[in-house]
Amino acid sequence: MKSKIKQVLFVSSFFFFFSFFLLFITLPKFLILDQILLKNSIYLMAEGAEEGMFSLRLRKAQIYIRDFKLGEFESLEWSFKAFYFLLSGQCAGGSFQIKLYPNRTVEVNGKNLRCIKKAHIKSIDLSVAKGIRGNLELTNLKVKDFSLDELSLNFKGNVFSGKAKTAGLTFIGDGVISFNEKKPLKSSINGKLVGSGMTMLISGTLENPSLEFGR
Repeated sequence: MKSKIKQVLFVSSFFFFFSFFLLFITLPKFLILDQILLKNSIYLMAEGAEEGMFSLRLRKAQIYIRDFKLGEFESLEWSFKAFYFLLSGQCAGGSFQIKLYPNRTVEVNGKNLRCIKKAHIKSIDLSVAKGIRGNLELTNLKVKDFSLDELSLNFKGNVFSGKAKTAGLTFIGDGVISFNEKKPLKSSINGKLVGSGMTMLISGTLENPSLEFGR
């Protein structure tokens, strides 16, 4: 019985992946990418595009999340690899890679990204599936009315630990994530970091976080 289920799952996965492969090589790739991003309220603009059989390269691309400009990139490339799609880019001397798998797992790696609005990404190494795992280091982070010199986060599924520095003060603590599997950026976060007799509260969502300080 188990072997039959495995065979059915294998055939279904193969059919889905092969169908998407045919779609990828026959339809305009910019259109496919644009439709995927639009489902997550992400908008893409570029000055130029070059399409290959298995890839799409964009020049001077801008990415928006709703009406917020996330950043401007010197180049973005979307390509078909064995068993995953790869989105890679470069900006201001930094680079990143995002791997998207058929099972909805997403892996993000990058360093020295200074073209992101409201934050510099010193390093990022995250895996997103049914939770978030990995590390994120930010500098010069601006969250609404507050600024942080440094913020380091370590994610372990539905929990995280963090360390922040601002105005000569250091805050250390942890928090939880209510993970939204369909739209990970809408996952809610709640954390508390403490230092020098003060408290930093982190709330909101991953795409729209809030900070609050108190004693």
